[in-house]
Amino acid sequence: MTKRVLWLVATLLLTMSLTLVACAETQTTTAPVTGPTTAAITTVPLKTTAAADTPQYGGVLVQRVTMDPTGFDDQLGAHQSGIPTGLYTNEELLQGDWAKGPFGTGENDWSYGFIGRMELETGRLAESWEVPGPGTVIWHIRKGIRWQNKPPVNGREYNADDAAFNLSRWLKIPASWMYVNYVPQGYAPTSIKALDKYTVEAKIPAILFGQMFICLSDFGIFHYPQEAVALYGDMKDWRNASGTGPFILTDYVSGSSITFARNPNYWMKDPLHTQNQLPYVDGVKQLIIPDTSTALAALRTAKLDTMEAVSWDDTVSLQKTSPDLKYKAVVTAPFLPVGRLDKQDLPFKDIRVRQALNMAVDKQSLIDKYYAGHAYMLGYPYPPTKTYEKIYTPLAQQSAAVQDLFRYNPDKAKQLLKDAGYPNGFKTTIDCTTVDVDLLSIVKADLIKVGVDMDIHQMEPGVFNTLNRSRAHKEMIMKGSVDYAFPWRMMMVRSESMDNPSFIDDSTFRAAYETMGKAVGTDDAKVNATLKEISKYSLEQAWGIWMPAYDTTRVWWPWLKSFGGVANGGYDNRNDWTKYVWIDLALKKSMGR
Repeated sequence: MTKRVLWLVATLLLTMSLTLVACAETQTTTAPVTGPTTAAITTVPLKTTAAADTPQYGGVLVQRVTMDPTGFDDQLGAHQSGIPTGLYTNEELLQGDWAKGPFGTGENDWSYGFIGRMELETGRLAESWEVPGPGTVIWHIRKGIRWQNKPPVNGREYNADDAAFNLSRWLKIPASWMYVNYVPQGYAPTSIKALDKYTVEAKIPAILFGQMFICLSDFGIFHYPQEAVALYGDMKDWRNASGTGPFILTDYVSGSSITFARNPNYWMKDPLHTQNQLPYVDGVKQLIIPDTSTALAALRTAKLDTMEAVSWDDTVSLQKTSPDLKYKAVVTAPFLPVGRLDKQDLPFKDIRVRQALNMAVDKQSLIDKYYAGHAYMLGYPYPPTKTYEKIYTPLAQQSAAVQDLFRYNPDKAKQLLKDAGYPNGFKTTIDCTTVDVDLLSIVKADLIKVGVDMDIHQMEPGVFNTLNRSRAHKEMIMKGSVDYAFPWRMMMVRSESMDNPSFIDDSTFRAAYETMGKAVGTDDAKVNATLKEISKYSLEQAWGIWMPAYDTTRVWWPWLKSFGGVANGGYDNRNDWTKYVWIDLALKKSMGR
């Protein structure tokens, strides 16, 4: 069956599924904050078998990852760039408050993170924190936390010296993403020190105080034992992995799997079932499955307990073959074709060219045909959802210049190219992964109509990831947008950011970034107002082709409890939910699995 037919079938099946009996863990339906050109964001629960609500211990959670780890020491490279130890074996000072998620108060569905609302954060390695005065933050370390019982640290208590060591190491290693983003710009703390065994203090420049406070607290700033770093030099070898986290790394087979076992001495209790020690599962196994078809087959046969980022056509297929599966629809950040603005020999330096590229792509057709309505015309830099309504500006309220970028107008695109000195168009090359080829082929067909010949250069995910993180593309790149979870960081438009694919360098962005850098974590109103305005300006610059955001689904078997399709339990804590979920082994057995 063709992809287009599957998309059409999806609409019918999703309508029919509304009549199904609601499952034990009810999902919500949220109306989007959008204009009339968008589809509704609807989560439809599939039929399941009711099961007990009391958490149980036991079982192994099986997940999919798409490639081998790029390393095992987060402090030596790009942030969480395929490094699996964080959130399993190692921890941060703060974390998202699980009690305020979908199984608690419901203040956040934990789809994207805490997005700058400090009231959604809580303590982790640090039990509490305070800001006693301008430029100073103090963390109070939780007593009784112990390192995993592995040499050379052998289960000793974690303390303030460990915290100070790790925060400093993150900012001293030139390869660290923290160093790259903050030290050369003068944003790094001037002092980090342990005041006593359980108190850590940092002195931070006022220019980016809030940003640095949050980054140091809860943004993949994982802590490693000092003794291990001293003995091994670094933590690159997976056999040396050690932390305070809920799981212990026990095995890694390249191209096959990564295995974690339950840490029997983990300190944390379930905030919703306060008598229960975490984690519930005996372990986590990550199967390395690059191919989507292979991963879907593993999900169907229950070799995987859950899978994220499932397309709508694959969801339709799963509904047919595995009707007991559950899923949650999630607005997914668009991938953007972006050209380099810093190279004078490339045409993208001229805003008229960038405007022309946007007008040459029929985005409404993509929504109607490629996504079968499960997409959103304006989905960058923030999703059109209730959570983001204070910073999202609907297309109808954008400037005329921005609205023009979303109208299909090949004639005007040709004129703009002519005015920019390209009356016959030009040739270019775009780097991408193999999964982007179908969508880019449609974009290529639109661009060729205005004379722009875009050669699609596809790569394997691992090769592309290296190119992407080093910003080594020569002309264009198909870049996933990263602003949903942490919009105030402005990763896509800061000149020094690893996630700035266009190499745009604009003082307006810098001023907004520094305004938010002071206010984030302390003045939500100022952050929201700044984000709302700078997003309008960013769209006007047309530094990328503004593609539609779209729905994907998170799919799981009903025996995976206290999950609900969550993804991000804090600043950028992907997979932090694994310590809270449990497996209903009786239900799994009753379903023949």
